[in-house]
Amino acid sequence: MLSYFLIRNFRSILELKLDFTYGEGKAPNRQQEQKIMPFLEGGKKQRLVPCMAFFGANASGKTNILRSFAILKGLIRGDAPLADLFDPNRLNRKFADTTFELTFLNGEDIFNYKVTYDSSSIKEEALLKNGSTCFRLRDLKAEFSPALLSAAYSEEKLADIIRVECSDGNDKQTKSFLHRIGQAYPGLNADLKTAAMYIGNLNYQDNQHGIPLPIAVSILASTLKGDRSAALSEITDVVRRLDIDIQGIDMAQREVDEAEILQPGAFLQINPMTGARHTFLTTSTHKDVDGKTAVFDFIKQESAGTQRLAGLMGLVLYTLRTGGLLVIDEMECSLHPLLMREIVLMFKKRSLNPRGAQLVFNTHNTDILDDSILRLSEISLVRKTLANGTIVRRLIDIRKDGEDIRNITNFRKQYLDGLYSGIPHPAL
Repeated sequence: MLSYFLIRNFRSILELKLDFTYGEGKAPNRQQEQKIMPFLEGGKKQRLVPCMAFFGANASGKTNILRSFAILKGLIRGDAPLADLFDPNRLNRKFADTTFELTFLNGEDIFNYKVTYDSSSIKEEALLKNGSTCFRLRDLKAEFSPALLSAAYSEEKLADIIRVECSDGNDKQTKSFLHRIGQAYPGLNADLKTAAMYIGNLNYQDNQHGIPLPIAVSILASTLKGDRSAALSEITDVVRRLDIDIQGIDMAQREVDEAEILQPGAFLQINPMTGARHTFLTTSTHKDVDGKTAVFDFIKQESAGTQRLAGLMGLVLYTLRTGGLLVIDEMECSLHPLLMREIVLMFKKRSLNPRGAQLVFNTHNTDILDDSILRLSEISLVRKTLANGTIVRRLIDIRKDGEDIRNITNFRKQYLDGLYSGIPHPAL
């Protein structure tokens, strides 16, 4: 469970620390009996929020905040060259490098991971557990915890792994040591694997492309021993219970040749061994006026909202099952406000979220502020200044500064009236 996330020198963000702790101080009365969780129990050390919603004007930096999670994941996994992942603040050159630092809880243990990089190299990378250093790399000079070392993995052996697998051969670190050692050497140390999996498995959904249903099915199937049919069934069941008029969804693999032009939204897979190309023929079923089954082409004939919702449900169910982190940019895209509300509730219902999964999202839909779902610690307001870049304040922090805010306050009206800032001021 995520407790803090620091972002320094990324796009509009100069320096920002996101706080996911439950700031109300004490638990509500009889909170263990409540169906809707006000917070997640992070052992005895911290209480954390299951959701965080960011509100703000256009161009305030909301997407940049959420995008930083995806960039960190890409950096850890080595999904792209550093030059493609380095995007510093261009209006304030206070910092030369970009830094991401997060703190998360795993059971009773508190992990802290930090990485600093520029367009050509990783300057520093460090992992701490309960305040003690597991490893620290600075300009390829390594410091290891004694617990990390063994007869099979001496300090010299680990240094060789860094030199051969994490550097460019010219005294520059270009790959994450955490991901390499946590994925390729899982038997080395359980703590490294825990940290690598937590960061590497977070899911980010952007505001332009819904996740294709075949990918969502594959992701969810990884929690079901690879059973794609069971995963598709779970997604279909949730979609149906959300009052989407679909009786069933079917998915069949189909080979395609290179000359075939696939329809927009189709998902293409290429076998790296054979070069074989295949896509998925996805159909949905409805009941007609006579009670007979009508078959629809899922991509061509279902609405964009239905397609986005089905794919998103795969990520939601995966995150709930693994106790991970799901980040969604502009969650309201193609979704009715009531459906958006239900997705938030899935993370807040004790029965659906027993492993401490968290949802982070931004939205322009203020209807959810009229509800009693989000608490003061779960609402963040975003604005931007030239001097300080993107700035974030939680409502709980505004209250602590002396302003009269309670959970029963009409946030929506007061927010739109400009009481908390974070709204546009058009001069037309």
